[in-house]
Amino acid sequence: MEASDPNLTHPIKLSVVIPCYNHGEFILEAIASVESCQAKVYEILIINDGSTDPLTQKVLQALSDRGYPVIHQENQGLAIARNHGISLAKGRYILPLDSDNKIRPNYITKAIEILDDRPEVGVVYGNFEFFGGVTGIKEVPEFDINRIVRGNYIDACAVFRKTVWEDAGGYDGKIPEQLGYEDWDFWLSVAEKGWHFYHTDEVLFDYRLRSNSMVSRCNIPEKRWELFRYISTKHIGLYQTNFAHIFANVEYDHLVERDKREALEAKLEEIQLELDLERSEFRDRLVQLTETQNSLKYCESELQETKNKLEATEAELKKLETNYQLLKSEKEAIALKQKQTEANLQGEIARSQNEFSSQIQQAQAQWQSQIAAVEEIKNQQQNQLAQTEANLTQSQAELQRLTLELHQAQEMIQAMQTSKFWQLRTSWFKIKQALGLAKT
Repeated sequence: MEASDPNLTHPIKLSVVIPCYNHGEFILEAIASVESCQAKVYEILIINDGSTDPLTQKVLQALSDRGYPVIHQENQGLAIARNHGISLAKGRYILPLDSDNKIRPNYITKAIEILDDRPEVGVVYGNFEFFGGVTGIKEVPEFDINRIVRGNYIDACAVFRKTVWEDAGGYDGKIPEQLGYEDWDFWLSVAEKGWHFYHTDEVLFDYRLRSNSMVSRCNIPEKRWELFRYISTKHIGLYQTNFAHIFANVEYDHLVERDKREALEAKLEEIQLELDLERSEFRDRLVQLTETQNSLKYCESELQETKNKLEATEAELKKLETNYQLLKSEKEAIALKQKQTEANLQGEIARSQNEFSSQIQQAQAQWQSQIAAVEEIKNQQQNQLAQTEANLTQSQAELQRLTLELHQAQEMIQAMQTSKFWQLRTSWFKIKQALGLAKT
């Protein structure tokens, strides 16, 4: 963000005065919302109302280092902080912006256009939108003096002429205990001076609603009584002039509220009867609910058991999926290996077929050669067999002859042995006789 500098083309026409007391966490958003205005016809003045929060002090110092005008003062309250900033403002028009709120991009240029065209108008205000704790658009009514004397409805985030501020005497810094309602007091002072208020029916800024804001303090009954007494006394002329309207409006509002209260009471009785009936039905439903809860507990027990089984099944399924992935990987590896093996086997088969074919051819050649050799051996054996048979026939004839001759020789030997025996016997006896050994 950069500070807005005046120049010849875009002179400063409006000053945005941002009092800050310990709102360092919000003020950057407020400044950013101002700088969303494309026409650089404004300046930003930051009034540090004696902030003690370290974060706020750090943020304000950073803004000062970047060229933003940061005016420091002791803590004196919102009214004096605004007055201080407005007194230093260069613009003809003033836009007070609380440090925790934001404006819309067209707010500045629209307000300048209205104030430039309507010199009788002293204040321009519009609708706003809540953010933070509550959301929704707040539609603000047209200006009515008889209405505003009874309570404020115009927020401080309105654009007014600096001369209006001077005529009204600025914001009242003497409001009891600095409880607030400076805006309401200021608008009453402006009205007393005869300035007109202009309401534009569109959202011009965003209002942050916080539980610890100054507005919450104003709603304490004792504090609110003190504030109303102070403001009505200060502007007694307005109240005297408009007393009839104020009194009539108060009575009218009282009757309207009474009618509303009576209608609400009747509606309350009707609701009470319906409530009693519903309570009776509720008791019956409660019994049914108890039974249902018992059934539900049983179902929950069953469900938990089923859930446990499901978890176990899911764990087993996950395990099976893991195993499946492993098996799938192994299958893919085996398939790849099988393809490689088939390719190798086909190559081996082709090579083996070539080798086997060559071996067969060689075996056939050898077989043919061996057949020829066998045929030759067979022929030789047949010739030898024929020769052997012829020799055998001849041998048999020779054997028969030799057998016959042997037989004849045996007979001859036998005859000779017999003849010799007798010769020897005869000789033996003769010898014995000669020796005198033979018996007669």
